[in-house]
Amino acid sequence: MQLKDLADNVINGYQISREEALELFNAPLDLLKEGATKITSAFFKQAIELCCISNGKCGKCSEDCKFCSQSRHYNTGVKESPLKSVDEFFAEAKYNSDRGVHRFSIVTSGPKLTHDEVKVIAQAYKKISSELKISCCGSLGLLNLDDLKLLKESGLSRYHCNVETSPNFFKEICTTHSLKQKERTIAYAKEAGLEICSGCIIGMGESIEDRADIALYLRKLQVDSAPINILNPIRGTPLENMEIVTPDEVRRCIAVFRYILPKTVLRLAGGRLLIQKYFSDLYNYGINAEITGDMLTTAGLTIADDIDTAIKCDRVISKIEPVQD
Repeated sequence: MQLKDLADNVINGYQISREEALELFNAPLDLLKEGATKITSAFFKQAIELCCISNGKCGKCSEDCKFCSQSRHYNTGVKESPLKSVDEFFAEAKYNSDRGVHRFSIVTSGPKLTHDEVKVIAQAYKKISSELKISCCGSLGLLNLDDLKLLKESGLSRYHCNVETSPNFFKEICTTHSLKQKERTIAYAKEAGLEICSGCIIGMGESIEDRADIALYLRKLQVDSAPINILNPIRGTPLENMEIVTPDEVRRCIAVFRYILPKTVLRLAGGRLLIQKYFSDLYNYGINAEITGDMLTTAGLTIADDIDTAIKCDRVISKIEPVQD
């Protein structure tokens, strides 16, 4: 199939193969940009959705994810902090809601929360969802179905569980839990009636084949939103000396993701400061959402800066609802 026809075929329901995905990684960047823009425009308005994250519980994680500053396996200097209170979560959500942010996600360290911790967060979601105009999201580890149902009933609308990388490369990044466990959590979240947010980190040493496989894996999981993180190498982690991916690598990866995930919201996530000089150009390669404000243990871009940039690029600041077939 000719590249010039591929975007139109994707718009008409065609799912590209792994072989075609790999060919796209070697295609002329200008043609990729043109096709990705066409696909995005076919399924979404010219809008940018903003979400923010709250570092709800930090540090001393038992898992050995090689990119993470919060793992107790590495000496990164990140301080431990206990779970925040309902009032603290509400204050953060209100601050962001008042400034036009659409989604508020509580993120916690560790493989999963205790049931008592889940109940605290459920109380926070109930208060936030009943009093504020901001959607509640969560990244709370490998929870069971009962806990996810409780959170859904309390106001949680979307659950986040990153696959991080390809099935083939995952074992090079983490050995203390598996992708099968993540898949099970995502299945539980869907059964509880939650939307799914799941994405990756690029720049951890994965191959082009791995990057294609990540997007194909997310397509199989039928995610609603896919955060794309750019590795920000943290001193003290095994990946501290990784080279930063180039701007064109980022552009190409996002464009290919758009071809594979035409109806999925593609969200700029970690590494915002690494790409701050060119991130608005990524709107033309398929990006239509971003995490604004600070990340978990690293700095991000301000809400005001993100809104100003989107407006200058003729994007409406708007919540994006999942496309329904």
